Amino acid sequence: MATYKVLIDTVIKRELGILGKERMWMVLADLRLPASEDGRCLKANCSIDDLDHLMQELSARYGAVAVMGCKIAVGRLAREAGLELPKILK
Repeated sequence: MATYKVLIDTVIKRELGILGKERMWMVLADLRLPASEDGRCLKANCSIDDLDHLMQELSARYGAVAVMGCKIAVGRLAREAGLELPKILK
């Protein structure tokens, strides 16, 4: 079952393909959101606020394309798990 950590993992992996590794690692470092080389979030207890901060930062730096690139996949996982999404992903 998906959790906010799984949703963040999905965002990271998709954005690695869209933005590239260097840009994505800079975003994660600035947010102090640790991740493994293969794109798994290493923070133990992720929340909707963590997901919102990540998406807001991606939107601010790279625009709507960065948000749209993961909106469908994250939305599907959230619906299946009954998780609320931040406004930016609705």
